Amino acid sequence: METMVTEQKDLFYLTEKKYVRNVEVYYLGKTDKIDHFQVLVVEFDFSDDDNAEGILIKEISYLFDELEIFVDEEGNILKIGNLDFLKRRWIIISGKLSLSHKGETIDNYLAQISELLENEQELIDFLSGYKMFGLLFNGLLNSFQNKTSRVSSEGLTEILKVKIESDTTMISISADNIEDTGIKDFSGILQYRNDRYEEGFIQVKKHNYHLKHSLLWIG
Repeated sequence: METMVTEQKDLFYLTEKKYVRNVEVYYLGKTDKIDHFQVLVVEFDFSDDDNAEGILIKEISYLFDELEIFVDEEGNILKIGNLDFLKRRWIIISGKLSLSHKGETIDNYLAQISELLENEQELIDFLSGYKMFGLLFNGLLNSFQNKTSRVSSEGLTEILKVKIESDTTMISISADNIEDTGIKDFSGILQYRNDRYEEGFIQVKKHNYHLKHSLLWIG
């Protein structure tokens, strides 16, 4: 899974940051008729992990490198199975970060994550976002044939168009309510082959900002 952030600082200066996570997903069977998965991030490769901001983001990312989640038949996250483990782990991580990073901005950011862990539904919404695991657990399994639109975790009304050729299914995604959001373009494609989700991407473009989330199945 990769997130690429391109920002046009001015006419002559452009920055690009890349955040890559290699993720392993294990199916643990059903619990109370709900699918149970373990999600492990086995490798992080962040392009800016040689500066203070990048190091901070990477340290915080370790909080979510081991998840147990319960998912419905459409691929929506319903419950976090190891929430208490995440809370205990965050106490250790945030304690170390508060010693090495000082300032009101950092304190507020750490506090926001602490509050997030106290509200399971807000945590699920966060993990279901495209910058986290929203491309993987996308709410479209077994249902995209019957859907033409949905409200995304980002609050946009996504328009879905399905094209099936032989053993390949392509889902094109756009949005129809971006006029007042500052977004110039919102688009994406998900590709399935023989009912196996192989790759996908979502991109968001603003006047000087390009964000692209992508996923590629390797196996």
